[in-house]
Amino acid sequence: MRLALIALLCCAAGTLHAQGTRRPISFVGVVRDSATGEALPHARVTIVDIGRSAETNADGRFVLVNVPVATHTVRVHYIGYRPFEKALDGDAMAKPLTVALVRSAVLLAGTKTVADPEQGMAPVVASGVSHTAISPALVEAMPSLGEVDVFRALQMLPSVSGTGDGTASLSVRGGSPDQNLVLLDGMTVYHVDHFFGMFSAFNNDALKDIQLYAGGFPARYGGRLSSVVDLTGKAGDEHTVRGSMGMNLLGARGEMEIPLGKGSWLLSARRSYTDVIQSGLYNKLFAASGGTSATTTNTTAGGNFPGGPGAGRNRFQQQTVSPTFYFYDLNSKLTYRPTEKDFLALSFYAGRDNLDQSQAAPTGGGPFGPGGLVGTTGTTPSGVQDLTAWGNHGASGRWFRQWSDRLSSDALVAASRYTSDGSRTASGGALGGGARFDFGLTETNRVDDLTFRVDNEFRVAQWSHIAFGTWITRNRVTYDFLVNSDTTQRNRNTSRDGRALLSAAYAQHVWTPVSAIELTTGVRASQYDATATTYLEPRLSLTAQLQPWLQWKGAWGRYHQFVSRVENEDVLQGSRDFWLLADSSLMPSAAEHRIVGLSVERPRWTLNVEAYEKTLSNVALFSRRYRDAFGVNTGSFFYQGSGNVRGLEFMASKKAGALTGWVSYTLSKGTNTFAAVDNGTPFPSQYDQRHEAKTFAAYALGSWELSATTLYGSGRPYTAPESQYEVKLLDGTTQSYVHVGAKNGERLPAYERADLAVSRLFRTDAFDWKLGLSFYNVTNRRNVSYRKFDLSQSPVSITDVTQLGFIPSIDLKVTLRDIKKVFTDSFGGNR
Repeated sequence: MRLALIALLCCAAGTLHAQGTRRPISFVGVVRDSATGEALPHARVTIVDIGRSAETNADGRFVLVNVPVATHTVRVHYIGYRPFEKALDGDAMAKPLTVALVRSAVLLAGTKTVADPEQGMAPVVASGVSHTAISPALVEAMPSLGEVDVFRALQMLPSVSGTGDGTASLSVRGGSPDQNLVLLDGMTVYHVDHFFGMFSAFNNDALKDIQLYAGGFPARYGGRLSSVVDLTGKAGDEHTVRGSMGMNLLGARGEMEIPLGKGSWLLSARRSYTDVIQSGLYNKLFAASGGTSATTTNTTAGGNFPGGPGAGRNRFQQQTVSPTFYFYDLNSKLTYRPTEKDFLALSFYAGRDNLDQSQAAPTGGGPFGPGGLVGTTGTTPSGVQDLTAWGNHGASGRWFRQWSDRLSSDALVAASRYTSDGSRTASGGALGGGARFDFGLTETNRVDDLTFRVDNEFRVAQWSHIAFGTWITRNRVTYDFLVNSDTTQRNRNTSRDGRALLSAAYAQHVWTPVSAIELTTGVRASQYDATATTYLEPRLSLTAQLQPWLQWKGAWGRYHQFVSRVENEDVLQGSRDFWLLADSSLMPSAAEHRIVGLSVERPRWTLNVEAYEKTLSNVALFSRRYRDAFGVNTGSFFYQGSGNVRGLEFMASKKAGALTGWVSYTLSKGTNTFAAVDNGTPFPSQYDQRHEAKTFAAYALGSWELSATTLYGSGRPYTAPESQYEVKLLDGTTQSYVHVGAKNGERLPAYERADLAVSRLFRTDAFDWKLGLSFYNVTNRRNVSYRKFDLSQSPVSITDVTQLGFIPSIDLKVTLRDIKKVFTDSFGGNR
């Protein structure tokens, strides 16, 4: 008996010792969509009781190392999905966990959230610095301008300016749109809009994840000064054939998801039918973009020829024109999982806009007005051909490999091309049978990008996370501008052909000495062969959890940009732009970011405050101020200077209950300094806007969904011409010059707008259909876009060119949840 008792005690002691010395484990898993099986990147996985968390990678995988063996509460959150929360014992946590999240009404959030079953459409402040994620579902719910638009939704965030009806481009913290790195499945997209800037070039139905880094972005990103917009396309359903169709007053769209065993194929397409049906909405938008439809315009040659999209419009005095215009885009994504540790994806994107303003020979005058060709007299034309097209297309191939629980690699090859082509030709004969004339004007800009990337992540320990990789980009940028006329045997050709190789390597370390502090240090080194220089870009960020509900954050970093979109300034008619590569004569631009902020996180509301400063160097300015007898610019001048942007952002959001939304306010100031402009006196940058206030509200009532936005922005600066005079040259000809005032010395009136939207979801056994109404600018306020000046009058005549008034629109979307089942039930399922 005594021996048996001793043996029992020894076994118990051994068991207790084994349990007490059981090593911590690595908690690993993957987060997927419950309906489609699609991996969800940037999901936040938290072990609640010990305060540890991790973010899923590009393949939806996560790892938390050195987790004590015990029963823990695990919470998983991803924007647009219901939070997952469950208690797991030690044995369950020792095995890989697959979390299937269910879609919900959560539409916008950052990377940190509090699980709340009543959570609605409001944003939650991101745990990182200047980092926000936005759900495609929110984009669909917000009021729209005819087309559901992801970039116009981003414009409602405090970091992004939204005071412009005519552009879906992003000005982030006073930066120009070209200073944003826009990636779609790893492809660099250089031109991001359709319809002369009215809509973004991305089909919201084809997107899964949208990340915005408004400043202080990580070392894995480079090549831009202001921000990063990282878009991930849908991979498609791996189990069921799904599809959707939609249409509005401008165009139609469709999407299909096809399972392929261990993978899937998604195909999404969108096309406007504005070349067939010119609705009232189309006519309003086209007129607001500067186009003409069955009207007579009086723009003279040289006023506003392209350098970018929309090229060639309204350059010459025209007779009645009936333009033909349409746009389209196409997304395709093929995914395959050969093993549990590998993931392959092939993505393709194409988008294009086409405008034809050709016209037959008018009666009683030449192709450029009653006097014929500008600078000539007495000609009779045979007609004018006026064509413009611009767009992007690209492809990417990606291989993701999970080498172990702690190490993963993501390799990508991507190619993209942006083109903008404008041409206008005319021919005719002099009155009375004289000699014929021929006139031609063409402008072409093309950007080619071939990129190879490898990104690696290694989790050394729970307190140490390393990321490292390389990024190699081969660019070619060409620009050609040609004017010729055999009327005077005068020709002009401006051409630029640039090629460059950018090789970059980066390393970044995330150190968490205690659970409340996270320090991120990184460096990116970029070697640019066009200048034979290596550019070092150190980066630093810090977050400190001062209280469970209060976080302090800050970031600093240096950034360089090697390809820029240069504005072609014309103070009389606005401006167009074109892309150029930096070289020894046009040096790469640089920026330094400094950011501090506070975040308050409560169960039902959040508050985020950030102050920032950006200092810029080698900012480019392109100006053509001199014209020949044909009105064509004779000189091209590049200037480089410096800039500074300072700002303070507030954003308060209500994230729970039937009524959700946010209020934001931004105070900022941006200035530029060029030695050649105004004798080196600092002047407001083009995107300087002192005040901007925005609100978004959404109300869910059963199957009904209502939303509203308001936006106020103080006036933006512009440069005003003061007088016009002529100088007689030595050859007897005269040259016209325009004298302008201080650079950006005047301000437009303040911008105000309010929008409303309402939608109703109808569900059946086979499909859902959603009908939505949107009302843009419900107060019909005519905000000023820019000003035209007539210098032939004294005093100078000024005409305000206003933006869009009140515009209603309607959208219908039908989603088939299981196409195979629909056909089976309809054609033999009940036999």
